Amino acid sequence: MAAGRADGWAQRWSGGVPTWRHTSQGGFDRRRYEVVELAEAPAREYIQANHYLAGWPAAVHRFGLLDLQAATGEGGQVVDGHLLVGVVVLGVPMSRRALTRAFPSLEPYREALEMSRVCLSPSVASNGESFAVAGALRLAAGHGVRGVVTYADPVARLRTLPDGRTTGSPRGHLGIIYQALSAVYTGRSAARTVTVLPDGQVLPARSIAKFVTGDRGADGFERRIVALGASERPAGADRRAWLAAALEQIGARRQRHPGTHRYVLPVGRNRVERSRAVFGMPALPYPKWADTQNHQ
Repeated sequence: MAAGRADGWAQRWSGGVPTWRHTSQGGFDRRRYEVVELAEAPAREYIQANHYLAGWPAAVHRFGLLDLQAATGEGGQVVDGHLLVGVVVLGVPMSRRALTRAFPSLEPYREALEMSRVCLSPSVASNGESFAVAGALRLAAGHGVRGVVTYADPVARLRTLPDGRTTGSPRGHLGIIYQALSAVYTGRSAARTVTVLPDGQVLPARSIAKFVTGDRGADGFERRIVALGASERPAGADRRAWLAAALEQIGARRQRHPGTHRYVLPVGRNRVERSRAVFGMPALPYPKWADTQNHQ
C-alpha cells in the first residue's frame, strides 16, 4: 500500500507502524470526539510512542483528539478521563524564512507557525484527520495564530524495529489530508542533501547544529549516535570532528532530497481573522502520485 497516494488513502500510526484508512470507508462520527489543548508532556509522549518521526519538534501549541466513548482501562493515554487518539502540533520550523516567505504579513512564531506533526490512531474512523486538524486550528486561532505552513515528505523512510516489524513511511507522502482541507499548495521546498542514519531516520540539520554548539539536547543527540554503534566521544574532543567520524563509523549515508511538498492554510475564527493570512507564493495544482514519482 502506498502512503499518501492520491486515490483516497490516509495513513495512521501506532507504535511507529503505519496502517491506512480509505475515505470510502467513512464511519467517522464527530459527536464521539473532541479536540482539546494539551500540555507538552502528554503530547510528546503520544508522538514519540506512535509517529514515525519519533523526535519531538520545537512545539508552540499542542492539541489532542479525545475519544469520548472508548474504554480507558485497556491501555493507551488518558487525558481528562478520555482516551487520547490523536495529536496535532504547531511549532517553529527550521528557518524563520519558511514562515515569512509563506505569510509575509504575519508575525513569525506567533501569528504564523508550522504544523509539524499530525498523528491519529488506527482506531479513528476514516475522515478523522480533517476534523482533528480543523479543531486544532480553531483553538490555535484563539492564541492569535493566523496562518500555518506544513510539509509532506515524498521520500520513503523505513527502519526495522527490534521485534522485526518495519516502520516508517514506505512510499512517502503527498499531503492528501491537507488537500482535503483545501490548503493552498505552493510547490516544493528547496532540494537539499540530507544525512540518513542506519535506522532509516533523517538527521535534522537543526540537531546537528545544536550538537556542534553544545546547545540543549546535545547530550541526547550524542547518546543516540553512540547507540547506533559509534565510539564514545573523548572528553574535550572537537564536536564537529567527532560527529563526522562517528557518522562514517555507523554507516550513515548522504542522500539527495528533492524537496518536500509545501501547503499553507489560513487560520481564524471568522473571515476577518482568516483574511490576515496573505499568501506570499502563488497557488499551484495539487501534486498527484505520478507527478511525485517523476520528480524523484
